[in-house]
Amino acid sequence: MTWNSVSRAWLVAALVTTAAGLQSAIGQEASGPGDLVGDWALNRALSDDPAEQLRNVRGGAPPPTGMSQSGRAPSRSGFDAVRRAAERFGIEQTDSTVVVAYPDHERVLFTDGRKQKLEVGERREVEFRTWWDGGRLFIERKLDGGVAMTEEYWVQAGTGRLHVLTRLVGDRLPSTIAFMRVYERATADAES
Repeated sequence: MTWNSVSRAWLVAALVTTAAGLQSAIGQEASGPGDLVGDWALNRALSDDPAEQLRNVRGGAPPPTGMSQSGRAPSRSGFDAVRRAAERFGIEQTDSTVVVAYPDHERVLFTDGRKQKLEVGERREVEFRTWWDGGRLFIERKLDGGVAMTEEYWVQAGTGRLHVLTRLVGDRLPSTIAFMRVYERATADAES
């Protein structure tokens, strides 16, 4: 064997190994839903304060409380719900749904991207959709005043913590607002 044929053989072996590694990584990333199943409790120390994030974007001004349906006057509905974090909840999954169980109610999310409606007041509904992208779950809602809210859920492999990244985007906002909430697996001791 000549040096040229050894080099060529090594290069082919390296390319095959790299291609297999890439295919494996791509397959794992795109393989489907992540595993969000479990009971979760908010870790305030590791989580962003949404009110602080809203103040930063507005240059120190008080955070908005929402927009009226006309988009002109503040109301108490839109951003108030965004600022309140669920302290505890549970998640169950099937092939086509994610069920989020809060202490006082459950929400079934169809993960095929179809539009669903959520009642948020006596005469008001918010439209949303839910889908998987790799191992991350996305929920997108349209709020009052032309604001779009996207929540991204994933469990971080190294820590086992559930991360929920919330982004707010809209023409009436000075810039994108983003904040992270971090949840630990809840234990039976924490419930009692």
